[in-house]
Amino acid sequence: MADLQMRPRFVVPLRCDQQTVVDTLREHVGDAEPPLEGSFESSHCVLRIPETRRAFWSPELDLTFEPIESEDELPSSGIRVRCLFTPRPGVWTGFAFVYAALGAVGLVAGMYGVAQLTLGQTPEGLAAALGALLLIAGIYAASFIGQGLAAQQMYELRAFLGSGLDRAEEKASARAGTPMDRAGL
Repeated sequence: MADLQMRPRFVVPLRCDQQTVVDTLREHVGDAEPPLEGSFESSHCVLRIPETRRAFWSPELDLTFEPIESEDELPSSGIRVRCLFTPRPGVWTGFAFVYAALGAVGLVAGMYGVAQLTLGQTPEGLAAALGALLLIAGIYAASFIGQGLAAQQMYELRAFLGSGLDRAEEKASARAGTPMDRAGL
């Protein structure tokens, strides 16, 4: 069973430059079946489901590129693609706001409940703090329900990324050729 993560992540090492990867993904994002959208910068890309197929729980695949040194310390190098499945920014901000609000309410209610307990009163504030904690747990569980609902779209994004990265490595190796080709022999 896979580890449960609120925002699943993975890393893909490649033996090509990041511009080749970005260009390849940009060229083929419109050809994807089913269609996908993306925003592309030199060191960061975001792949997403088009608005016509987007639901509240639809994910985005956030890609960040980092240079890595080759294992044999040759001049050729590669990149590491850090991939992160995340909800759309508005959804993530909403989750963060609700967590913060419930956390603040729980903290204040907890302190009030402790003060009530210290004064020998019925600690009703502790019940409110427990309620806030239960709501936080429910929202956390909802994030995994959303991942379950978005599993097919996560698969689509991951499959497109895999084929795009394969194309980028093929392009890079075709350009590089063999050492004898580069020497003109």
